[in-house]
Amino acid sequence: MDRINSTTLVIKDFQGVKIHSFISPYPYAANATHVIETARELVVVDTQFLNPMAQAFRAYVDSLGKPVNRVFISHGHPDHYFGLASAFSDCKAYSLAGVNQIIAEWGPQMIKNQKPTFGDLIPDAVLVPQHNVVPGTSEVIDGLTYEYEVVEGAESEAQLLIKLPELGTVIAQDLVYSGVHIWLGMGWFEKWTAELQWLADTDGYDYILA
Repeated sequence: MDRINSTTLVIKDFQGVKIHSFISPYPYAANATHVIETARELVVVDTQFLNPMAQAFRAYVDSLGKPVNRVFISHGHPDHYFGLASAFSDCKAYSLAGVNQIIAEWGPQMIKNQKPTFGDLIPDAVLVPQHNVVPGTSEVIDGLTYEYEVVEGAESEAQLLIKLPELGTVIAQDLVYSGVHIWLGMGWFEKWTAELQWLADTDGYDYILA
């Protein structure tokens, strides 16, 4: 299989809870978006960049046959939230208050910047998550514990980090990238390296969603 130009789907089964990772082709920004499937509900993490991939991801989510409890947006880079407007506008969306503010303030400019290149492949307007996630808190969704933390000053200004302790899983998104990273623009490499070391030293987590 040509993994550069094809969509990749990885499914990890934790004896009843499944994590589905939907990874777009490299020319479509190689975004990894995820679905946590529990007994009765789904939780989505990030929503793809370009409309066709966001809609394909939504079609896959719908094929699982369970309602979406919510969508988490990990951080305020458009390749993670553009698909919220084009494919998940009917879902409850959550992120850190700082991330929601970044999307609200910079999202329209991101669309203006990207439209000359991508045209109708990106949405015409942004959708800002309606709900705030409070770092340092946790909750249970359909029997599974979600722990919320914030990483600041690494790959982006602020990023939501989600731990699933029963599964030994960390949803790290752009804090971690496998093989290549397509965005190094912030330049906060010392802090980023420190956060990666902290993640590597964290006991009990051996499945990282990047």
